[in-house]
Amino acid sequence: MKNLLQGKFLITFILLTTILAGGLFIVKNYSREGDAGKSIISQSIPLAPALSPTPTFTPVFTPTPSPVLLKKSTYSIAIFGDSMIDTMGENLEYLQKTLASKYPNTSFKLYNYGIGGQNIEQGLARFESSFVNRERNYPPIPALNPDILIIGSFAYNPFSTHDRNRHYALLRDLLARAKTLSSKIYLLAEIAPLRTGFGAGKNGVNMSEDTAYQHALNIIEQLDDVINLSAQENVPIINAYYASGIEGKFGDPYYVNQDDGIHPSFAGHVFTAEIIAAKVKFD
Repeated sequence: MKNLLQGKFLITFILLTTILAGGLFIVKNYSREGDAGKSIISQSIPLAPALSPTPTFTPVFTPTPSPVLLKKSTYSIAIFGDSMIDTMGENLEYLQKTLASKYPNTSFKLYNYGIGGQNIEQGLARFESSFVNRERNYPPIPALNPDILIIGSFAYNPFSTHDRNRHYALLRDLLARAKTLSSKIYLLAEIAPLRTGFGAGKNGVNMSEDTAYQHALNIIEQLDDVINLSAQENVPIINAYYASGIEGKFGDPYYVNQDDGIHPSFAGHVFTAEIIAAKVKFD
């Protein structure tokens, strides 16, 4: 009986060993055929990534800036100069729009005292006279007595025989007269002239290339003198000249009217208006 039990146990052990060996053989052969010889047992099964909780979004509200409040409900501004001022619009529309955006609760009366083609000597001669130009008919600046008075450079109209010292001296005289009228005086250095193509265009003066280049250099000298005069006389400068330069002291064509190669383009007028609005202090 004992021998019979031992025999059955031995047979069972052999069968189990054979089954296990055959199973491993199948697994290994499946692994060789399906995965270039790698053991299927050695392959790891990627786990699904753990789910993170959805972050809670907290909106950040940027407060709308409060309108700048000025002491007075209405201010008057006069700008005096040559065609660089004249082309700013009959009612200085570019500046009006910029100021209205910055000071929505304040009204502005703007006066354009610009006349094209005038040099500093001609400007000085009419400073205290009544003003008539196209649709504009204004009293003399002393009678108007504006809250803010901006004096243009007259740099774009050099004398026929260029004389920067004469321009400087006469601009200083004009500034002295302006100071007797108001304590809020500014000098305006207009946009820089073009290096190439100055005065060129269907409505331009269309000088020779050499003459145009020399004329631009003369303008630059006089714009530089405006900066110097501002420092000497302690008068704030509205400096579109430096801000518009890209080639040394020459200007960016983007800011210049392509039809004449001299005066500001639409972008140039908007640019100048923004610089004026940023610089001028009312209170």
